[in-house]
Amino acid sequence: MILKNYKWTLGSLMVFFSSLSQAQELPYPPSAIIKGIEIDWSTHQRHAPGSDNFQLTWARDGHLYGIWGDGGGFSGTNSAYRVSFGVARIEGDFDDYAGYDRYGHQESAESEAKITGKSWGTIAVKNDLYAWVHPDKKDGAWGNWEDHHSESRLYVSKDKGASWQPADWAFTPEDGLIGGGILQFGKGYKGARDNYVYHYLVEPNFYRNEKGVISELQVPGNIYLLRVNKKKIMTREAYEFFAGFNGEDPVWMKNIDAKKPVFTDKNGVGTPVGINYNAGLKRYFLSTEHDKPESGRIGVFDAPNPWGPWSTVVYTTDETWFGHDNPETVPPNCFFWCFPTKWISKDGESANMVFTGAGGGKDNDSFNTVRVDYLLFR
Repeated sequence: MILKNYKWTLGSLMVFFSSLSQAQELPYPPSAIIKGIEIDWSTHQRHAPGSDNFQLTWARDGHLYGIWGDGGGFSGTNSAYRVSFGVARIEGDFDDYAGYDRYGHQESAESEAKITGKSWGTIAVKNDLYAWVHPDKKDGAWGNWEDHHSESRLYVSKDKGASWQPADWAFTPEDGLIGGGILQFGKGYKGARDNYVYHYLVEPNFYRNEKGVISELQVPGNIYLLRVNKKKIMTREAYEFFAGFNGEDPVWMKNIDAKKPVFTDKNGVGTPVGINYNAGLKRYFLSTEHDKPESGRIGVFDAPNPWGPWSTVVYTTDETWFGHDNPETVPPNCFFWCFPTKWISKDGESANMVFTGAGGGKDNDSFNTVRVDYLLFR
C-alpha cells in the first residue's frame, strides 16, 4: 500500500494527516492512535540566531538543558560569542521561557566552553547530565558531517553542564554506529519505565549530495537501540544491544555484532534523532528526517514501547515539507525536531516542538519552538 501525508490549513494552524496516495511509501502503517499533528504557527518563537541542534532534557532542578553547535547561544549571534559546542539552560514554561548560556564563550557564558564538537543527544539522570559528542575538525576549525560521523563519545557533567569529562571509549563507523539520541522521560529521569537509559544510534550509510559531500542523512536508514543501567552509563561493558524478538519480547545482547535495527526506513534517517515518552498518551515518539538532507522532510512515529512496533503519525513530502505553509519564516532546511517532556501537557495532547535547520535566509539555524496538538482517533 502506498501512502503519504495529507494536510489542510486554517489560519495559522497546520494539520498533517495520513492519507492514501500514489506518492511515497510509508516505512510503517498509519498510527491507529494519532491521526495527525496540528501546528499553531502563531506560537512560533525563535532565539539564539546562528546556534542549532538543541536537544533538550528535563533536569532535576526543574530546568531544561540543551547543547548547541556553531554559534553564540542565547547571548550571541552566528558570529558574536561563537563557540563550537555550548550548553544552554532554559527556564520557564512553554509560552514564557528564557535561555541562559551555561557553557559557552568566556565573555557571555557562566562557564567557558572547552569542547570542540557537536551533540544531538543529552539526558539528565538525577543531578548529572550525559551527552553523545561528535568531533569537529581536529585542528579546531568548524567541522562538517564527515568529521562529526567519525565517532560518538559519551561525556558526563556533574555540575549541570559547566564542565564535562569524556568516556575512554567511543562508538565509530567501524562498529556500525554513528550519531546518538537518548530517550527522554520526566524531570531528572523520573517516570522511566525501568532502570535503563535507552540510546538510539544510526547505521552509517552515507548519503552524498550532488557535490559529493557527506550529509547527516543515511540511506537506507537503520536505527539501533542500546540500553544501559542508569548507574553505569559511562561503562562500555554495561551496554546491551537490541537483537530482535523472542515472540513479542525484545532480546538484549552484550555482543555488538548481534545488534539488529529497531527502526528502518529505506528512504533514510538522519543521524540526529529525537525520541521521548509522552506520559499522557502512554506512547513513545521518534522524529527524524528522510528522502533529502536538510530539507524539512520530517517523519514522526509512535509506539507503545521503546522498540516498537512503530506506526506513522507524520511523513512529509516535496509538497508538505515542514514549514511549507509558513515559508517566509521557516525555509525548507529543517533537519532536527524534538518534543521536550517538560513542555508536554498533562493529558499528552499538546506539546512544544523544538526544531532547528541549516543556515541561510531567515535563519532556521537557531532555537525554535512552536505549539502542536496531537489529533487523536476518538
